[in-house]
Amino acid sequence: MGELRFAILGAGHIAGKMARTLAFLRNEVRPYAVASRDIGRARAIADESGFEKAYGSYEEMLADDAIDVVYVATPNNLHVEHALACLVHGKHVLCEKPFALTADDARRVFDEAKKRGLFVMEAMWTRFHPAARLIDDVIASGEIGTPRYLQATFGLAISGKERVVRPELGGGALLDLGIYPLNFAAMHFGLPDMSRTEAMTSAATLLETGVDDQSTITFDYGDGRIASLSTSITAGMGAYGRIAGTLGCIEVPALTRCEGFIVRSVPSGNERRVECPFDFNGYEYEVRAVAKAISEGRVECQEMPWSATIALAGVMEALRRQWRCTC
Repeated sequence: MGELRFAILGAGHIAGKMARTLAFLRNEVRPYAVASRDIGRARAIADESGFEKAYGSYEEMLADDAIDVVYVATPNNLHVEHALACLVHGKHVLCEKPFALTADDARRVFDEAKKRGLFVMEAMWTRFHPAARLIDDVIASGEIGTPRYLQATFGLAISGKERVVRPELGGGALLDLGIYPLNFAAMHFGLPDMSRTEAMTSAATLLETGVDDQSTITFDYGDGRIASLSTSITAGMGAYGRIAGTLGCIEVPALTRCEGFIVRSVPSGNERRVECPFDFNGYEYEVRAVAKAISEGRVECQEMPWSATIALAGVMEALRRQWRCTC
């Protein structure tokens, strides 16, 4: 296919971060265009990271036949609409998480991509970090024994941000931050069989707007394994993970920006640190995976397959229904 031209739809904080990533990868992909409803914001990101074009409307950018891949970086409630618009215009899609607010909406996007033979993926960047594979390698080696317990936490006091408190924008702690602990469990333990009534229990508190501000979730896998997951947009809980087995544990001090982890042995009391620093900011790995998949003619990535996105969307949908959230 040659050099892939990447475009960014949206001009918020996360769009700027991806723009800098694409600039870093300039020898591997081509940073091409940025679009925003505010042309000034689009130009600012494009100029900072050396993109070739800036557009003042999404529609105008999507009409540019030179674009191969669009990174969707708009608010949560618009992800499905914008991903579908990209597909209709013949663009491959990398869509920021959460991919969709419901499993059915996720399926709609994937059905459209399959029909058109186009690549689509949820931008779950932590799945592509070198640490993800190395953690699985440690588990598979038997070094920590039989895995029994997984814990993951991500909480930041960010309830002052409009996007996380407004239900019409797809707000709430679970969709914004809680997806990371959920994904950590899905990566290393999988998701439990949701047909079992005891597979998932949870508790949450809601803000006056009706979105969840903090929650705790327990997965019972029915085979002796348990996962405990927590998140908050009102409490500074930090971000960390732990996987404990019969002979030791893996501690992940930085759940979302994992450039290393610690392996502790119970019998010996020894510990070792596994270092895996990023090449840049951590986003580069998912971009490389997207470029590789498209070059090979694939419509999804094995690291973040469509089935994983649908499953995570379904779990979050069930949780929000359980908590009676308004979004």
